[in-house]
Amino acid sequence: MSEKKIEIGDEVVVRGEVVWIDEDGVPRVRFQRTQMPIRISATVFEGVSKLPKPTKPKVRVRRRCG
Repeated sequence: MSEKKIEIGDEVVVRGEVVWIDEDGVPRVRFQRTQMPIRISATVFEGVSKLPKPTKPKVRVRRRCG
């Protein structure tokens, strides 16, 4: 994949996961390939999406006839 040319002043959109909320209400967000989450004011978020909860596997019970 070729990298896009980025210049100073460009606006970017990144995806991260909220891993902690500090006592003052500021979330800490972890981004892929980073070692530590960073504090970002929630007022700068344009949108927040919830990940779907994992579904429980269905257990099928086989009944014997007879």
